[in-house]
Amino acid sequence: QARALHWVSCERSSTCIEAAMNNAPDTASAAGDEDAGSDDVCGGWYWGHADSKDQPPGSVPMTVSLATMPMRLSKDPDFYQDFAKYVMCPHFLDKQAQGAAAGMGCPFLGGKAFLRHADVNKRLAEVPAQHVSGQIERRNELGYLLLDGATFPMTGSLGLGNSAEAHRTSRKWLEELLAPSRLPNRSGWLEEAGLFLAEMATERRFKVRSAISKWWYKMLFKHVLGETLSSEDADAFGKFQSAWLQGAVMSGPNTFADKFSGLASVIWPTSKILQVQEEYRERIKKRLSADVPAGDRDMVAQGVLEMFVFAGGLSVPSTIHCALAVLFRRDLLPSPVVINEGNIEAFVFEVTRLFPAVQGFCYWQGGQRQVLSLNAALRDPAVWGKDANKFTLKDVELYRRNHIGFANPATSAAGTFDSKACPGIQLALDVAQAFVLAVCRWQPTNISTKPSVYWSPVTIPKPQGVHKKWFSDFELEIQEWLDGDQTGEHLLRSLEPIDLARLLQEIGMADAENSSLSSLLGPSKDRKSSSKLSECDMSTKVFYELSRKRFKELCERAGSTNPDESNPGPAPRYFDLDFGGRTSTIRLPVDGSLKKAVRDSVANVIGDMLKNKLDDSRHESQLVRTHSERCAAIMLCQQAFVRTGGDAPPPRSSARADSYLPKPNCTFADITTDQSQVAIARCGMGQLYLRSNDQPQLQAFGDVICDASALADFNVRPAFERMGATAVFRREASGAWTITAVDWKHGGKIVKPGDKDWEHAKWCWRCSLVTYMTAVDHLVISHWVVANAIASSCRETMRPFHPIRRLLQAITYNTASINHNSALSLFPAGGMLNRMSPFPYEELQRIFAVAADSYKFQTWPQEYEAVKLPEDVKSKLPIYQDGLEVYAAFHDFVSGYVNTYFPDDSQVSSDQELQEYWKFTCVPQYARALPQLSKQALIDQLTRGTFDVTGYHELVGYVVAYTTDPAGGSLQVRPGLDMADLQEFLAVNSLVAGTGTPMPMFVPSGEPGDEDWLPQLDLTAKGGYDTKHFAEVSKFYANMMSKMKQISASVKTRNAPDAGREMPCAVMDPLAFERSLSL
Repeated sequence: QARALHWVSCERSSTCIEAAMNNAPDTASAAGDEDAGSDDVCGGWYWGHADSKDQPPGSVPMTVSLATMPMRLSKDPDFYQDFAKYVMCPHFLDKQAQGAAAGMGCPFLGGKAFLRHADVNKRLAEVPAQHVSGQIERRNELGYLLLDGATFPMTGSLGLGNSAEAHRTSRKWLEELLAPSRLPNRSGWLEEAGLFLAEMATERRFKVRSAISKWWYKMLFKHVLGETLSSEDADAFGKFQSAWLQGAVMSGPNTFADKFSGLASVIWPTSKILQVQEEYRERIKKRLSADVPAGDRDMVAQGVLEMFVFAGGLSVPSTIHCALAVLFRRDLLPSPVVINEGNIEAFVFEVTRLFPAVQGFCYWQGGQRQVLSLNAALRDPAVWGKDANKFTLKDVELYRRNHIGFANPATSAAGTFDSKACPGIQLALDVAQAFVLAVCRWQPTNISTKPSVYWSPVTIPKPQGVHKKWFSDFELEIQEWLDGDQTGEHLLRSLEPIDLARLLQEIGMADAENSSLSSLLGPSKDRKSSSKLSECDMSTKVFYELSRKRFKELCERAGSTNPDESNPGPAPRYFDLDFGGRTSTIRLPVDGSLKKAVRDSVANVIGDMLKNKLDDSRHESQLVRTHSERCAAIMLCQQAFVRTGGDAPPPRSSARADSYLPKPNCTFADITTDQSQVAIARCGMGQLYLRSNDQPQLQAFGDVICDASALADFNVRPAFERMGATAVFRREASGAWTITAVDWKHGGKIVKPGDKDWEHAKWCWRCSLVTYMTAVDHLVISHWVVANAIASSCRETMRPFHPIRRLLQAITYNTASINHNSALSLFPAGGMLNRMSPFPYEELQRIFAVAADSYKFQTWPQEYEAVKLPEDVKSKLPIYQDGLEVYAAFHDFVSGYVNTYFPDDSQVSSDQELQEYWKFTCVPQYARALPQLSKQALIDQLTRGTFDVTGYHELVGYVVAYTTDPAGGSLQVRPGLDMADLQEFLAVNSLVAGTGTPMPMFVPSGEPGDEDWLPQLDLTAKGGYDTKHFAEVSKFYANMMSKMKQISASVKTRNAPDAGREMPCAVMDPLAFERSLSL
């Protein structure tokens, strides 16, 4: 009969918690969220009060009565049948109460139940005196439950059911043991909770209810008795507690086990329960004060043991468990969550009001059972307001006056020891408050690079109802990934830990089932599936899985220093990049292995199936519009690409042990600000596109432009805006820059700061930069033209021991395989680049062709001279200030190397293999751009080639700093949106993840897979060259490596905070160069 679960979106239920904390009982209702709240989250607990008109209880199905008929055969049929009905259909009690007059009660559990707060409060207050006078009696009961006396050997009852005199004997010493003056205060418990969480952090995760119960056993023994309980002892006590609880509620199985010893391993016999009771009782007696009279010590020790097992030993872990469950449920407690010293008391009171650990208080009067429903009274709208069934923080004085969850009114005069209220009220509240505060805070860590450590649920706590401890047990997991090393993480670090832990609920990631695809592909131990991933199209899911499946540890590249010694000749197969006749076909060599042939065939089949299924529509849930959705998407990105158990990459590698995404060399606190646009232009991807402002319509706005308008000439699909934008910057007298305008091509207008389209225009400019750099400079120029030309031609035309082939193979490791993979996924119609970009395939093919045809060979100094920028601007751009030094070091090495083997120019021009190499038959566009072969031309080509596959590739392939925030940059722009949708966001970062695999470094670390590559250049033994050649080469190599380290030190100095750069730029740091073009 549970009501349907109702999920309330963040935007709809985002009542600010501060308002709820300002003594406003009706906060949730006032927010218009009449359907939200505890009742709506879980129909498994009862509505609880007949006077409330908001949600009248439904009828009790006839099947409930029929199913519970066997209970009529029990020794107390009215009790057991009513209890069974209540368990099956909790609002059975509500139906019983309907129509009952105030103060008269209703039939329940074979007696009379009182639900109204006024009735319950009045009767609780009368209990102590009536018990002493004999007007009422208490029996062997715990809450609503009748207990079996067989497991209570001393009096046949739990201490709560003892006579008034026996009760006094225990109560006096329990009050002393639990006196706040001898126990830690909230600060002390906060320290204890912190120690527990620190211990759990070493295990990474823990199950809340079970782990906290074990911790609480230790705390009870430590602080109440002064005894240290080991983990093993705590486990043993937990098993004893479970066995005694079960035996007390239903002793039949235990009695049966007494008769059949073979069952003892499955269920404790009653005799064992009694024996272990005796052992604990004796243990407790030794810890009692000497002031406890000898004749009372057994009774007092039994009372303490029962308190540990049945009272606080159960209720405190239950309260903490429910409190943490509420923290992580947005539909109960809207974001933002600010739980602190100022409102923690109200928070825990509200938890114990809606989810009390003890549901009822019973006594007997005139032979009839009187049932005081604490649950119902704690939801009485006459006291708690019309939103009594909803979780809202109220005035703490309201709780102090009216909270009866601990039987508070049943208090007697001090010193009489006749009170029936919980003797550990303050203890329970202090511990629960402290534990919640401990979880809500950033967790301490000894790792300086990981300051933002917090706990989050592995799955969202699930409501289970009144008869199942309110919520299912759930796990908390320590999160250490938020170290600020990716763009967007700074926004997350501004959130409170609990809000951070809740973010995944915003995008439905928690609790999602693995899709069938996700269960088949990818490294499953690292996978965290998401409902949002399941909503992506098949191509995106395949690309996402493959982006991680292709990851290889560095140690798997142990062959990177073993040169290819196969004879020259054509490749076994080629992948042809056919540009529809717009330019010459580019051919990518492919090895002839059966494995790759099968893989290519499968890829082609899948491509044919998907290429006509390009759907640009997006469900509303996948659009990212708000700040909270932006934060949630940032977290999704980090969680979706998390990697565990990975080897540590080389110290300077961009690869990471904890993620498939590469490390950026800098990050943006908020990439959307105007100041960040300046940083992008001066020190980021915009450097390549900076020019003096020669456009008449932009002259009034500044003297420098960052021109990303080239893509405006290409048509887009209907769902998208045309790409292309130019940002204008004004240089101030101080040397600072200011962005003053964006020429927005799709909008056909110039947008200025403060205009309503300003944020959108900046977004379009960033997306145009990312798209052009990715598709043109990175994919076509770096991979398919330059690296492919060099790697294919040297392998096809030169013998294995030719000096130039040896040099080129050292700097183009794995290039053929990487280029082939890029073509399989990015080149075809319907491929991932076609899907990620806004262009129809014909237009994307035209972009490829224009890019390839536009390739112009220039040395880096020549490019520097050709750039139309003022000298004082150009000379300070990192790509030139650092890059020219790198290029010069490469040039010195290459010149020395070529001169060692080819002292005369004629030796180059007459070398048949070099002549064939210079034809670059796989890439005609590259061949056409080169000058006639000469020694100087060869030196320039080898130097630029080395620069292109290292520093230049770092520059144009470095987009991770822009893609991990959905507001950073993408490959498409949708009208009216300033952020990537979730499918696009996942797809783009899957592409970026391809650059996250560790590769051998140009300046080697010496680790397995990243060994020194100088030995590859030794041609003495197999090449037949004199030893002096390698000696010379070794000298040039050592000199180059020394210069690389010097340049790196200079780059770090220039990147210092006070050195004048808008942000650090390490794309030209030689120690970050790889000698392979990872995609």
